[in-house]
Amino acid sequence: MKKIFLNLKIRTKLSAVLLAAVVIPALTIGLTFSADFRDMVISNTISRAQKSSATASPILRALSIRVQNVANDLSSSAYYQKLFLSAAPADFSEAAKTASAQDFLTKIHSYQAEGYRTRIYIDLPEDSDFFTSPSASPIFAPLKQARGRYWYGIFQGSSADHLYCPSSYLGPTEAMAYGDSAYIRRFRFIYQGKSLSGYLAVYYSSDLYREALRDNLPFLNGVSYLINDRNQIIAETDMARSATYRVDYDQITGYLESSNAFVEKNVLGADVYAAFQKIPGPSWYLVTIIPKSSLISQGNQIILRYLAIILVCIFGGVLIAELLAGSIVRRIRRVSSQMSQVKAGDTPSPLAPSPYNDEVGQLVDSYNYMADRINDLVAEQQKISEEKTIAEFNALQAQINPHFLYNTMDMIHWMAQTRQYDKVSEIVMKLSRFYKLTLSKKDPISTIGDEIEHASIYVQLQNMRFENAIDLVVDIPDELSSFQIPKLTLQPILENAILHGIREKDPPTGTIVITAWEDDAIYLLISDDGIGMDQERVDHLLSYTPMSKARGANVAIYNIHSRLQLLYGPEYGLNYKSVPGQGTEVTIRVPL
Repeated sequence: MKKIFLNLKIRTKLSAVLLAAVVIPALTIGLTFSADFRDMVISNTISRAQKSSATASPILRALSIRVQNVANDLSSSAYYQKLFLSAAPADFSEAAKTASAQDFLTKIHSYQAEGYRTRIYIDLPEDSDFFTSPSASPIFAPLKQARGRYWYGIFQGSSADHLYCPSSYLGPTEAMAYGDSAYIRRFRFIYQGKSLSGYLAVYYSSDLYREALRDNLPFLNGVSYLINDRNQIIAETDMARSATYRVDYDQITGYLESSNAFVEKNVLGADVYAAFQKIPGPSWYLVTIIPKSSLISQGNQIILRYLAIILVCIFGGVLIAELLAGSIVRRIRRVSSQMSQVKAGDTPSPLAPSPYNDEVGQLVDSYNYMADRINDLVAEQQKISEEKTIAEFNALQAQINPHFLYNTMDMIHWMAQTRQYDKVSEIVMKLSRFYKLTLSKKDPISTIGDEIEHASIYVQLQNMRFENAIDLVVDIPDELSSFQIPKLTLQPILENAILHGIREKDPPTGTIVITAWEDDAIYLLISDDGIGMDQERVDHLLSYTPMSKARGANVAIYNIHSRLQLLYGPEYGLNYKSVPGQGTEVTIRVPL
């Protein structure tokens, strides 16, 4: 283990030490106090639920008082008082025509805009003038329409003068037309000497209560609901859960008498915590139920958050390790990277001087001194290598010049022997031009244009010897004429094509075509229609290994190929393709 640790990189070592310093204590604390964390979560959740219930209670109380105040305001209006509470009641039909009736309707419409719809049921026949006259208000209805509804039965069976009605107390059409909750007040009035019953009903939506319950239930999988003294649910945050975790009104009263804290219960095999808050006025209870499994889940989430904090600390430790190791590791890595390049064969590049005078700074200074020394030695070695290459190139060049001169002088000698004295002057002039192009400068590099002229003169000299047996066709783009190429590159190839290709045909005549193009390099193609060569001779042509059956050595061709590779690299030079009886193609590849 010690060896493994010591073989780690410096940054990894620092990170490992810091991570151990952070993770080990954090995990120890987490594992030791995980159970306490859950208990803390449960206690905290119960406390939040109690505060939530205490916050929701006055809001729900205010909503119940608001609908009660609407009923009070309507019953205290002059028109209502005149109709139902006056000692000498007015005629209903005439009263509907007064200004106070219009004010009463205006007030009802303003409350309707707030979500409160009013309906007054009175114990008069449906054919009464009060309902049938054009001046009758649509808010009045015969008591017959209310009979058979649950709330009406409650009033008939009790002495209550008002009632908060959930949707279960209302008829379906009633709830759909006016609202699914209502505050209904019973009153008595005198009509034609008789004491009759009436009911002032203010309808509204139970969503008012639901919104207040949802806003104050910050628990997942929990439920809050309002229940009245008849065990009817007024409003709830979740209908299914309120039915599952329903607690009877009498049980709630007993729980509140014994304790104000949460009560732990078992409902359908599931442990839950229940809190109760009394809503004064309507005699409702606010019930809040939280499943124990939900509390445990929240506890687990706390533990997960704790683990997330550990991960953040780990990330911080890694970041600190990076910052601490940066001044050391990055400089060592730069030195290591430069040394790896040297190992791969590149020349070493000096680094920027270190601004620090620590051990790494001294290492950088030592590396820079070593790099300078190596670069000096490499430069010196390169200079020696270049001088050697130039000497080899010149030696190969020197081998080609005497070879061609020997062949040319042999041709002049032959012409002199055949007494063609009139052509000797012309041959000497062309030969002079030929060597002027070759020897006019010490630079061994020429242009493609000069090489083409040089090759043309050579073919002209050969045609003087062989009675115009050779046709030379040149097709080279003008823009390539200025590109560079070593001197005496084309002439030996043409000489080989004439002497060992065309002149061995029967009859000994033929054509040589020179073309050129530009791609990833410059390519020159010399093709002839001579006798060609077999594959064995082609394979050995560019090596300095004369074959026993060859009629002459391939020294000149080998020298051209070697000069091109010495000058430009092994990917350049000559490439031969030949078909016996059809001819030979020579491709010359030089860089752009």
